[in-house]
Amino acid sequence: LLWTPSPTNGLELNYCRNPDGDRIGPWCYTTDPERRYESCNIPQCKDEVCITCNGEDYRGQVDHTESGKECQRWDQQFPHQHIYQPEKYPDKSLDDNYCRNPDASPVPWCYTTDTETERESCDISKCTSVEMNPFTTNCFRGRGEDYRGKVNETASGIPCQRWDVQVPHRHPFIPNIYECK
Repeated sequence: LLWTPSPTNGLELNYCRNPDGDRIGPWCYTTDPERRYESCNIPQCKDEVCITCNGEDYRGQVDHTESGKECQRWDQQFPHQHIYQPEKYPDKSLDDNYCRNPDASPVPWCYTTDTETERESCDISKCTSVEMNPFTTNCFRGRGEDYRGKVNETASGIPCQRWDVQVPHRHPFIPNIYECK
């Protein structure tokens, strides 16, 4: 796989990106010959208040159902036993007791703390076209594939290597080959 810079894929200059969907979020190759790559110090977005499509990518903090029931924590099996344990589905962001959509349901949902109601949908509005910008610049959503900010050093302060050069580290991410990375 080779990725080289293009105007649409975000692999320009030496900005932190996540072209391979790594769990660490945005990262970069470093200019340090002893350290090939490292994650960047970019916070995960927490302010999403609306969903696109069916909300599978929703990572906001709504924690009550549409009828007002409190959500059960994903890492607990009481009052309802379920298969969606965070460690088994690390890419689903099953954090705390927040509404999520790990099974491609029509909208985000959660198990409830009500023993009589196993699970219920959450009332999260659909994003308007203004809110639907797929890219972020100050934080990252999910694994950070859509981050397009200008952080260009790693969490430990090492400058990032440009994506369009192969020194000091050779790498497969040549930006003009993969347009949406």
